[in-house]
Amino acid sequence: MGLFFMSKAKEVSFMEEKSPRINDGTAAILVCDESLKSDDALFFTWLREEGFHSWGRHGNYGCWWVYVNLESKLFAPGMPGIPITHPIGSHAITISEFFTIYSIFKQYEGKEVFVFNNERFDYDRSQ
Repeated sequence: MGLFFMSKAKEVSFMEEKSPRINDGTAAILVCDESLKSDDALFFTWLREEGFHSWGRHGNYGCWWVYVNLESKLFAPGMPGIPITHPIGSHAITISEFFTIYSIFKQYEGKEVFVFNNERFDYDRSQ
């Protein structure tokens, strides 16, 4: 195994901030509620019933927040001082607000990306 050397010029350009891109990284919904400090919180039970799985093995540190990724169906209880991922909208939401957002996406589960009711681009037609 060899050593990797980087020129000073490359190091500077590598460390410069890049312009944000639409596909940069990942993000999760950050949900906050006092009940989440317990491993037995009803919200965790509900997530599991909906097919979500716990990410990692760090357990619950008694934090009042959880990261929930709708795409991967993973959730991770918060860790003091450690942002697990970037929260969508750069802010936490309540459990009730999460249910509202989740219900919007749940109604499209199993449908192609532009099918809202029965066929492509039918967003302006009632069911």
